[in-house]
Amino acid sequence: MRNLLLPTLLLCLFSNLLSAQKAAKPSNIFDLKEALAKKLVSIQIEGKGGHQGESLKLVCKNLRGQYLRLRIPQGQLMEPADSAQQTLVVAEEMLLAVMAKTPVEASLKTFCTQAGDNSPSAGSAFAVGALAPAIVCNLLKFMQEKGKTDAPEAQTAVWCLTSGQSLGSIGDAELTKFVAEQLGKEVPGYRIQHSVVETVPGRPAELGKALVIEGNFRYYLEKDERTIMVLLDGAGKLIKQVSKEEIMKAGEHRSSLRLEVYNLDPGKYTLRMQTKAGRVIKDTEIEF
Repeated sequence: MRNLLLPTLLLCLFSNLLSAQKAAKPSNIFDLKEALAKKLVSIQIEGKGGHQGESLKLVCKNLRGQYLRLRIPQGQLMEPADSAQQTLVVAEEMLLAVMAKTPVEASLKTFCTQAGDNSPSAGSAFAVGALAPAIVCNLLKFMQEKGKTDAPEAQTAVWCLTSGQSLGSIGDAELTKFVAEQLGKEVPGYRIQHSVVETVPGRPAELGKALVIEGNFRYYLEKDERTIMVLLDGAGKLIKQVSKEEIMKAGEHRSSLRLEVYNLDPGKYTLRMQTKAGRVIKDTEIEF
């Protein structure tokens, strides 16, 4: 009788060896910071004008004298030499083939991480920084997987994590839900319309002023009530009456909401449905 145990063991050993080889990083691939630390390459990074999309040019020179591949990780922060300009984050991983003698040039796709600072000018110098926080890297990966990296809402989603922008400003339901989960917050029941701001390199780049908040408002009445809706500031001070007084029947109510906020300062507010006598029926927190 043939001994089948030895061939089986050898087959398993060979299979495990192949798996280990596939899992291991090839010896000629180096992460950007590792390659710089080992003086395998020198790089020059400069702005192409702007902060979103292919906004950085990287020129890499091989100092090793033999072919290598350079990995620029998703989430890599690029720090401007001019502190008034915005720190950028690499939106998608890039793998560069760096020949022994010929420098390689590549364009990096990025997002801004500092709303309100100046959008980088063409020719502005950058240096390699740290990796972005995990929540930012998670968002970048999610957007790439969902094909949303180039979506107009993508930059706002990043700013919600890095610059404290309101979740209601994103506008894309799937992105809003993901960012809310990263922040441990509830998904807002409203969206914010902002004024359109022309992005000019060398000038501040951020969301335009909040103009209108739109959403749905739901509440329940145990009995018929005379109600009004009011807006309060963060300190609980009455700002304005939003709806006229009206008698509402007992039961569940759902209504659309359109609130003009262009004449209000940015901040946290409370939208309150109350009885005419002042009893609170429901509070909804809004932020813009």
